[in-house]
Amino acid sequence: MLKYSFEDYNEYNVLKIPSLLIFLNLYLLKYIVIFILPMVSTIPAVKEFAHEQFTVFLLLPAIPAFIVLISMVKRVPKSRYIQIIKRIWELGRWLLLSGVILEIIIISLYLLLGIKTFDEALLIFLYVDAMVVLYLLKSQRVHDVFAEFPENLEDKKHP
Repeated sequence: MLKYSFEDYNEYNVLKIPSLLIFLNLYLLKYIVIFILPMVSTIPAVKEFAHEQFTVFLLLPAIPAFIVLISMVKRVPKSRYIQIIKRIWELGRWLLLSGVILEIIIISLYLLLGIKTFDEALLIFLYVDAMVVLYLLKSQRVHDVFAEFPENLEDKKHP
């Protein structure tokens, strides 16, 4: 019995990246968005929210997600830096996990040190972060997607 259907594979014969994994990666980039919001928004409530939620240290967990996002976009057989992209892809699940765990640690430290107060936004972020950790650890599909990288068939034909 096949684990995945024909539609689950892309034109390079590797599993398609699940939409949830793409959204999860974009979610992990939220502090970059929160950093940019005050610069582009004219709505005072948006600026206030961004100033309340943003600290420079919270940009650190977005770095692994940004690196994985680049490898998602470059997950094709003929990438310019294919060996680097492939290695990042192989570590993608662990990079995302490290980013989300780092975010949980930073938020927890901020709360323990009294730098931030516990509010609804932090509760939502921590809850979603916990769900992300469970998804990344438990999902067989995520494991399988990060285990596959498209091969350049032309390189195999011409030794």
